[in-house]
Amino acid sequence: MSTVLFVEDVERSKKFYTDVMGEEIELDLGKNIGFKSGLAIWEGEFGRNVIFGESSGGDYSSKRKLEIYYETDDMAKTHELIKSAGVKFVHEVVEQPWMQLTMRFLDPDGHMIEVGERMDVCIWRLNKSGESAEKIAETTTMPLEIVNTILQNQE
Repeated sequence: MSTVLFVEDVERSKKFYTDVMGEEIELDLGKNIGFKSGLAIWEGEFGRNVIFGESSGGDYSSKRKLEIYYETDDMAKTHELIKSAGVKFVHEVVEQPWMQLTMRFLDPDGHMIEVGERMDVCIWRLNKSGESAEKIAETTTMPLEIVNTILQNQE
């Protein structure tokens, strides 16, 4: 139902996820925030106390093995927004082997975030560049019938 991130500074992370990532707050309990998307942030020490019943102490950053995935229909606009937020990029916009444009960066606590173009947008982009539906299906690994449906519904 939800993904929880343990963060060092709830207010800083709340600002990042609302202002930069477009999250909407569903419930703000101070030390933990629930967003309408299902993502939640908890103050790290509070979360450790809730889970383990005591302070675990120490640096928990090396234990984070998480990527949060978002999609966009406008990679250029989204890239500019992310870049203007001063984030640390893992990599800026690249084309994945399946032709989708993606970028990866870190939130204020070092959690990795990936933003990828929606696959329908990717398929439309490839088609506008002259690729046939068959070639798009081959390179994106999307079934041809899905590619054809997306192209028929192209805006």
